[in-house]
Amino acid sequence: MLRLTQSAPRHNGFLALSSIAIMTTFLCSAPAIGQEAATPDELIDVNYVIESDGADRILLAGKLRTLTQQVAAASCSVTSGIDVVEAHDVLEQATAEFDRYIAALRDGDEELHILGPEEDARIVRDLEHVLEEWSAIHSAIDAVIADSNNVDAAHVIDDHNLELLDLTTILSSDISGRYAHPYEMTAADAMMIEIAGRQLMLTQKMAKDSCEIWTGYHSEEAKEDLVATMAVFETSLNALRYGMPDAGLQAAPNDVIRTDLDLLLSRWDIVKINQQRLVDGEELNEEQKTEIFHDLLVELADLEHLLDDYKEHAERAH
Repeated sequence: MLRLTQSAPRHNGFLALSSIAIMTTFLCSAPAIGQEAATPDELIDVNYVIESDGADRILLAGKLRTLTQQVAAASCSVTSGIDVVEAHDVLEQATAEFDRYIAALRDGDEELHILGPEEDARIVRDLEHVLEEWSAIHSAIDAVIADSNNVDAAHVIDDHNLELLDLTTILSSDISGRYAHPYEMTAADAMMIEIAGRQLMLTQKMAKDSCEIWTGYHSEEAKEDLVATMAVFETSLNALRYGMPDAGLQAAPNDVIRTDLDLLLSRWDIVKINQQRLVDGEELNEEQKTEIFHDLLVELADLEHLLDDYKEHAERAH
């Protein structure tokens, strides 16, 4: 969504910020019939600034994907007795964020820099589908928050999370297609933001898969999924850091992002050890399970920082 705001009039000089500004300046400055043309000192340049919330909509949609997995991971951790206090707080916060972000994308939220209600019919339908599936598990989330022993409610969340992930992925794709304007970010920037945003979701998917394995709920499917997710996560980190020309992905574009990715890759070598033990069929003790849940939250926070740096890079003047 675009919003035009008029800047203060400027005398002496002509710096149009858009074609709209050029036309406005011409019309305001042109003399009426029979009048003398204004001198340069008398020209008033009326400028307009184009404000867009496209990048913010893309980021919020990506965060919704992450939250689908985070509520599943946190509810599983709570009801299996692993890191209960932190997992309970995470579940409450993730639920509140999902509620707010989906409402913002539908209705607008100035504080989140979503400038108005969604007007694209396809995206509106996507939002309705996400809200319908989210409503189906909201009461189960509330039940786990109220009772950390409510395993049945955690299973309801687990059973719905992949469908909710699919729906938020469709939403994210449609929002990216609608709002990734060339004047706001290049195609390469949009691709890097998409991949980095997906990494956030994968951290919580790995946490959820790990918890399913140690609780024995859908454990075989979860083990296969964890193997695949770990591979995608590591491949994507390396692609963001060093580039993947065959996929049109360039290496980290500046020193700040390179430093972010070096830190993430270094930590990943440690984080993945306990997950690999699960994949190999080992039994984890409570401390190792807690490390998986906590370490992936740290990885998530670092990836959010990386995503902010990518967004700042994408918003540079092209």
